Amino acid sequence: MKFIKWSVVILLALPISAFAFYKPIRLLIPEAFGVSCNEHNVCVEDSSQLAAAVSLLNDSKSYLEAQWGLSIGEPKIIFCSTEKCQSTFGLGKKAGFTLGSFGITIAPRGWKQYYVAHELIHHWQAENFGSMALLKGEPWLIEGMAYSLSNDPRKELHEPFESYRQRFNNWQHLHAGVPLQKSVGEVL
Repeated sequence: MKFIKWSVVILLALPISAFAFYKPIRLLIPEAFGVSCNEHNVCVEDSSQLAAAVSLLNDSKSYLEAQWGLSIGEPKIIFCSTEKCQSTFGLGKKAGFTLGSFGITIAPRGWKQYYVAHELIHHWQAENFGSMALLKGEPWLIEGMAYSLSNDPRKELHEPFESYRQRFNNWQHLHAGVPLQKSVGEVL
């Protein structure tokens, strides 16, 4: 009987612990952590910034569709504009973070098309190949693809990310005639 009681206590404590100790999971219920979301899953701290966030998201999605044929639906995406929000959702020093197919959080410094596109690419990867692909997939493919296809303007990235981008570019050149989803799927 004691075992059953402890099992129930542990099962009840797990979700609470997850929200307390693994902050990125908070994007599952962002309204509980100080942001408001519209009907298209775009979330902001200050409603006066919603139009700018939606515009940035739409521009990023349009770029990825037109340039690379990546069709991205309506992921839940939180646009943080303060360090408090950035900390609340566990971004640390990152410009953005994608939690598999569950959603994306963008830090204040990440309000740029290439950062948003980078995270949308990770979301596309998770949607098409499973969230585990982001964790277990080849880093040169997962990160290299996001840095390359997002049109990141930085000439040199910190290693190992520059090497990942170069390796992806070389790989993509060899697979130029194959649809991106098919060629990436063969590696993941």
